[in-house]
Amino acid sequence: MNILPYKLSTTNDLLTSRAGLITIAQLMHSIGFTDLVDQHFPAPGSNRGFKPSVFVNAMMLMLHEGGTCLDDLRYIHDDQALLQLCNY
Repeated sequence: MNILPYKLSTTNDLLTSRAGLITIAQLMHSIGFTDLVDQHFPAPGSNRGFKPSVFVNAMMLMLHEGGTCLDDLRYIHDDQALLQLCNY
């Protein structure tokens, strides 16, 4: 029997399986995509609405992940590690 020289342990750190989405979020930030969206889309009609870029960024990440419906946005919303890394 061959025993591996390392041991696994548990952690309380935040982990995500969607780490590839960080590059998409960084690219959108780098090219000024959020500012462009906020310029060309209408502002929310109430003081409680989201800026257009918040919704469009979430949709872009969802589509790059392979989501097919609005319910798939929940996976991005619930992924605290991804949100923390993307500064959302």
